[in-house]
Amino acid sequence: MLKVLIITLCLVQLSCVSIPKQYDIVMPGIWRGTLVLKDSRELLATRGIDKVVTRDVYPESTKLLIPFNFEVVYISDSTFYIELINGHERIRFDSITKGHDYKTGNDTMVINLYPYATQIKCIYENSKLSGEFIVLDKVNYSIPFQAEYGKNYRFNKLPRKSIENISGSWQAIFAKDSSDQFDAVGEFQQEGNKVVGTFRTESGDFRYLEGSLDSNLLQLSCFDGSHAFLFEAELENGELRGLYYSGKHYKTTWVAKRTNSPDLVSLDLLTKIISSDPLRFNLPNTENQIITLQDSIYINKPKVLQISGTWCPNCRDETEFILDYLNKNPKTECQFISISFERKIENNKGIERIKSYKDVMKIPYEILLGGRANRDSASLLFPQIDGLKAFPTMLFLDRNNRIIKTHTGFDGPASSKFDSFKLEFENTLQFISKK
Repeated sequence: MLKVLIITLCLVQLSCVSIPKQYDIVMPGIWRGTLVLKDSRELLATRGIDKVVTRDVYPESTKLLIPFNFEVVYISDSTFYIELINGHERIRFDSITKGHDYKTGNDTMVINLYPYATQIKCIYENSKLSGEFIVLDKVNYSIPFQAEYGKNYRFNKLPRKSIENISGSWQAIFAKDSSDQFDAVGEFQQEGNKVVGTFRTESGDFRYLEGSLDSNLLQLSCFDGSHAFLFEAELENGELRGLYYSGKHYKTTWVAKRTNSPDLVSLDLLTKIISSDPLRFNLPNTENQIITLQDSIYINKPKVLQISGTWCPNCRDETEFILDYLNKNPKTECQFISISFERKIENNKGIERIKSYKDVMKIPYEILLGGRANRDSASLLFPQIDGLKAFPTMLFLDRNNRIIKTHTGFDGPASSKFDSFKLEFENTLQFISKK
C-alpha cells in the first residue's frame, strides 16, 4: 500500500512539471551576431583518436569583429523571421530556408537579406549559428559569421564606466591628408555606456549606428543586410581618434572634435546644373521594355528622377521615403522614375535584380536599368550636370524635362536633417509643378 501511495504521489508531482518548449530550429529571442574581419587567435592543436582538434588559446579580444544584435520571432511552431537591430531601427527579414547537409550531418539555414543581393548561409544548433555573410553580386565576397543566443550586449558584456558623455555633434575628418579625405558630422546620443547615432557626410549618412563608450574607448557598429560598419576611437583631451572599417576590404582613420556649429556643404549644392537642355534617355525597365520621357505618362508632367542602386542602403532609405510620400499623396501630379546602376548587368542579371527589388519593395513607379554601378560611367547619362557625386542623387525635372534642382545623397531618418529634408522636398515639388 505504501508503494502504491509513493508511486501515486510521484505521478502527481510529474504531472505538475512544465517541460520547456524545445525548438527544432533556432531559439526565439535576442541573439548576438558577429562578422569576423580578422582572426589573430592562436590555436592549440591536440590529436584525438582520428582527427586533430583545435581550441582557442585567447578570447574574443584577439579578433576584429563587427558585432550586431538580432531577434528571432516565431510566427508558428516552424515559421519564424529575424529582425536586425541597429539603434532605433529594426529591419525584418523573413525569407529563410532550412535544410540538411548529409555529408556533414549538420542542419543548414540560408537567410536571404532581401531586397539586397546578400545572404547569411550557416549551420545551426539551438543556441549557436556559424557560417558566412555573402554578397552575391560581388566576386568571391564573404565574411565569416557567428551568432550566440541570449547575448543582448553588442561589444562588451561588462563595459567600464564611461569617463564622459559624448552626446551632441562632433566635427569629423576621415582619411585625413589623403586623396580619399572627406568631412563628416557625428551625431551621438549616450545613456550610461550605450551610444547610438550616425555620421552625416556631404553625400548622405551612415544610417543607424549602435555601440558603447567603454571608459575612453568608443565602439560603434552597423549591420543592416548590406552595410557592415565598424568605428573605433579613443577619447582623449576632448578629441576622438580611431579607425573606420567598411566590410572586409576598406579601412581608414578618423578624427573628431565636439562642435556647436557643425559644418557640411549642403546636399542641394554638391551637384551643379551646367545645361538647360532637356534630359533624354532610352532605358529598359524591369520587363526589358524601353522607357523614354516621351512616353505618354510623362508628357507635360513634373518629374523626380532617382539615381540609385539596389545594393545601396541609403538608396533604400530614399525609396522608402518616396513610397511614404506617395502613400500620403496618392493624387500627386508628379511622376517618379528610378534609374538603377547595378554591379552585375551581363546576361540579363541587371534586369533580374531591379525586378526583384521592385517586387520586394512594392514600388509602383518604373525602375530602369542605367548600367553598371560606377559614378564616372553613370555620369555620361546625365550631361546636364557636372557629374554624379553619389548614390543616391535626385534630379527634379520640370514639365519640359529640364533639370531644375539636384539633391545629392540622402540624409535619412537616422540623421538630424531628415525632417528639414522632408519639408524641402515638398516645397520643391510644389515649385516644379508650377514651372
